[in-house]
Amino acid sequence: MKTFIKLLILSFVSLIFLQCGKKTGNKDPVVISGQLPPAPNPVATGAETAKPVYVYGGHFSVYNSSFYKKLLETCRRCGLKRLIQGPYGQTQYQRFWTSHQDPKRCENWLGKGYIQIEFLENRLPTKAKVLIQPKYTGSAVIYDFQGKEQEIWGEAFEITASARPINENKGFEVLVSPSDGLFGVYTMVIKSNNTNHVKNSDLHVTVSYGQHDSQTIISQKLNKLTKRAVAPAQFSCSQYTN
Repeated sequence: MKTFIKLLILSFVSLIFLQCGKKTGNKDPVVISGQLPPAPNPVATGAETAKPVYVYGGHFSVYNSSFYKKLLETCRRCGLKRLIQGPYGQTQYQRFWTSHQDPKRCENWLGKGYIQIEFLENRLPTKAKVLIQPKYTGSAVIYDFQGKEQEIWGEAFEITASARPINENKGFEVLVSPSDGLFGVYTMVIKSNNTNHVKNSDLHVTVSYGQHDSQTIISQKLNKLTKRAVAPAQFSCSQYTN
């Protein structure tokens, strides 16, 4: 008796599925619930070529600390005196009293740093981004979790100016003036007499800042890089960061 009832139920269920299949046919759409697998990515017709990079960089030691200090003060990367512009145009003078090793003192940044030059095109003349990042050389020491001494780097500043050929196209020169965003009254001159990026070689540059070109603050060989070593600066010379 039980076997007969089971067979009757199975026959009834099969009849229902057969009727549903006849009703659906090819006209009614079949709806599938749930998440479908993602469609395959289309094959690219042509791969995009990477934009060429003409960037050079290197660590440097400061040659003329007094004029390098003026440069850092002008770009407000250090200093114990500054003027604050209020929201209503008023100017407020600030004077800081700090310890000897405090990062606000420019004396703690006058030994070393990093310079980076990025040319926008593989020709001269062209635009160039000149970046300088000061390195802390004071007596303060910072250790990581493993007890290893850490280097302390200051806030970089970067200015875009024109790079032009000199010395019968053997070298190049970049004049960064206050009108370019350097601030202050002096012009920074980045020069190489016999190397340039068009030759696809390393650069031997001198950086001068002051009343005349004899005030060389940096003289350094810059290596050709495959990408920027330092990210674009977050603050210009007109912004306070120290």
